[in-house]
Amino acid sequence: MKSITITPESFRTSTITPIILSERERVQVSFEGKQVDNYNDLNKNIKGTLIIKKKTKKIESFEDVEKFGRKDVSSNELIEIALDTEETYNLAKGLYSYYLLLNGKQTNPFSEITYVERDQRLEQIKSLIDNREDLLEVLATLDLNDINVALNLENLRRAKEQIENNLENDSERDYWQKFFEDNAWILAQLFHAPVMLFDGKKYLGGKSLDDNGGQYSDFIYKNSITNNVSIIEIKSPKKPLIGKPYRQVHTISDEVSGGVNQLIKQKETLLNNYSQLYMNADKNGEKFNANNIDCILVVGNVGLLEPDKREVFDSYRNELRSISIIGFDELLLKIDNMLNILEQA
Repeated sequence: MKSITITPESFRTSTITPIILSERERVQVSFEGKQVDNYNDLNKNIKGTLIIKKKTKKIESFEDVEKFGRKDVSSNELIEIALDTEETYNLAKGLYSYYLLLNGKQTNPFSEITYVERDQRLEQIKSLIDNREDLLEVLATLDLNDINVALNLENLRRAKEQIENNLENDSERDYWQKFFEDNAWILAQLFHAPVMLFDGKKYLGGKSLDDNGGQYSDFIYKNSITNNVSIIEIKSPKKPLIGKPYRQVHTISDEVSGGVNQLIKQKETLLNNYSQLYMNADKNGEKFNANNIDCILVVGNVGLLEPDKREVFDSYRNELRSISIIGFDELLLKIDNMLNILEQA
């Protein structure tokens, strides 16, 4: 939590910024905390409510849903609220932030206060800027090559940490596509040749006369030298790689085969509409080629497969001619290898 707002509710209680445990299109799970003046033990000064909100398509905001609380539970009734690993992690992390900030403190009954997380490194930089002599002294000792290496290392460490912390995150569109948009350089490591992000959600063609049925890719990368494009489709690390057994033989999951078919369709649509797309791109100064397009599917966690299932998965993806499948854990390993190289430089 980058900021926490404490809002007075009474002389002894204040509401705290809720912890969002998970949020989907129609379901939101949160923990709404309160700071209380517990004079018997000031260290135990936080209480809260676990909130699950469900809404239909017709309701725009989660605030408009009906409330059902503990008092509505009758005798001999039981309410079971299961939290998945992502929700439990977010709850623990949020409560840790609550207690780190408020442990042992009493409420402020007069005004709202917002606490913002401070970056110690940023504070040190600000201190240097305020002191010109110290700044000049530091700059005189810096090597630009060292700065570039340090920045690359920091980017790699942050990306690695984000992926590791979200391997249980199944939010394909809400989280992973945005993550790779912000860190486009990570997917570039999947190619042998130098590439750059050409576009995310690029239109590939295929609309009918009623403007329906158009094909879009998650990401398109372009070779920096040949201008040839490649298509990347992003799923999530939670998607299964192996499906139900068929006559004592393991099968590939619907998510994997569906993702492969998506890429085949996107590639076919791009090739069929290449002339028109090329002319439009040429007008915008975005020339590209479509020569035997490479396609990549990022999905699942290969390391979690049992040995026999891993063999089936490997055999399947190795048989694919123009589509590569890579797991999130394999992508993470690529980042880890890059880190090791830079750290030894």
